[in-house]
Amino acid sequence: ALKENRTTAEIRLLARLAYNEKYIEGEFTRTSLGTHYPIVQAQYTMGIKDLFDGDYNYHKFTINVDDRIRLNSLGYFDYILSYGKVWNPIPYPLLELHGGNETYIYDIYAFNGMNYYEFVSDEYASATISHHFGGFFFNKIPLLRKLKWREVIGGRALIGSVNSSNG
Repeated sequence: ALKENRTTAEIRLLARLAYNEKYIEGEFTRTSLGTHYPIVQAQYTMGIKDLFDGDYNYHKFTINVDDRIRLNSLGYFDYILSYGKVWNPIPYPLLELHGGNETYIYDIYAFNGMNYYEFVSDEYASATISHHFGGFFFNKIPLLRKLKWREVIGGRALIGSVNSSNG
């Protein structure tokens, strides 16, 4: 019998390492000014069955490395590397749903050209890269220099799998 309603109860632990990060702190907000070192973020999630009527026991782990490499006159290069894994069988909606983007607007966190909910995995690795040339080429062309256009190239890649016990 297919269960229509699912209940989950989770505990999450998030650790973030941003060595020498500078930030501006207000009364209610804190804004990062960045760091010259990679930022590493790890998250562990534990689903607990029977806590607040939770239906599933599971474990999830994700780790991200995010960095900006400055290349002087050639601009800068950004990358985000991610890895994630889910242990224990759980239904598809609780697995990692990779963001699709069916619009014409660019979204750095979604895969353009991929439908919403098209790709799900319980173990995955992904990479997001972009290079911002900061006018390195366009500033040499007078009309484009006047328009203040900038060159950006980028790409995203994702590989993942679903264990047959999930679903």
